[in-house]
Amino acid sequence: MEKQVNTIATNGNESNQYFRFQVFQAIKDISGKLKKTKSVGMAYLKDGQNIFSLRLWMFSWDRYYILPHKNDPSKYLVMTREPNKSPKARTKYFWNIVGSGTVDSIQGVIELEFDLLSKPIYVNIHPEPSARANDLPEPESFDQAA
Repeated sequence: MEKQVNTIATNGNESNQYFRFQVFQAIKDISGKLKKTKSVGMAYLKDGQNIFSLRLWMFSWDRYYILPHKNDPSKYLVMTREPNKSPKARTKYFWNIVGSGTVDSIQGVIELEFDLLSKPIYVNIHPEPSARANDLPEPESFDQAA
């Protein structure tokens, strides 16, 4: 995880383009295909990064991060972070795992399970065509992406 966290800090000279992804609830039909029922948030990914920033409408004051699992590319961790207030700390943030995710490449989603929510939510793995890269306003920093 530290490698992924450092990716945020070290890629300052790369592109400032962001991609936006739908986050939604869905039901599975008889064949197992997902049918979107409600939009519940948005996820953002900076070009060249591997950590999604996630904003849920229900918890609009909080920001979540979706990080790839270091040993299995089909799995993700959903995390929050808190600033480390110790001036002598080696790490800038405390990261807290609040859920997990699994890629369903056939359906084109990451299924997220939050520890305290009983329903899964889904992140489309294909960016919105109308919100690719240059169409999105440029945030001042990665933290403001969601």
